[in-house]
Amino acid sequence: MKTIPDAQERLLVLVRHAQAGDPERFRRETGRSDRERPLTAEGRRYNHAAAGGLHRLLGTLDHLWSSPYTRARQTADGIAEIFGRPVEAPEFLLPPWDPGRLGEWLEPRLGRGETGILVGHEPDLSLLLGALLCGRGAPVPMEKGAACALRIRSGLTRGAVELVWKLPQYGLRKL
Repeated sequence: MKTIPDAQERLLVLVRHAQAGDPERFRRETGRSDRERPLTAEGRRYNHAAAGGLHRLLGTLDHLWSSPYTRARQTADGIAEIFGRPVEAPEFLLPPWDPGRLGEWLEPRLGRGETGILVGHEPDLSLLLGALLCGRGAPVPMEKGAACALRIRSGLTRGAVELVWKLPQYGLRKL
């Protein structure tokens, strides 16, 4: 079953970055900021398999956006490899995200009949998902590597989207 938007709607897929190392250990051992923390070998392997599941669900992809943090960008790069699409990682997508401003940023970039993937972090994704679904910002947790598809029939505003599916990473890997 492919998830394809019709000509009047849009599909936004939110993806949480795959498994990355422990932030404290990374900082202690490397002296570098959390922004630079990479995926683990397991995270890269799981992400590759999950990206294949996303491809089977979506079939095609028009846009791929990512937080510029290394672990999110590596997750997006794995997805890009499967879909053959470039990744955009503008500084605007640095955490923390404001759901209202992010909706305004996405609105002109995701056209009718298009599908876009946005790769990010917690708690930004769960707050964005809650705001888009419920309008109140009640968080909807996103596990590492999980993805969810949102159907947008009108504007990308609070409470105006429909959840099509939400799958944990292991579910995507099994597709």
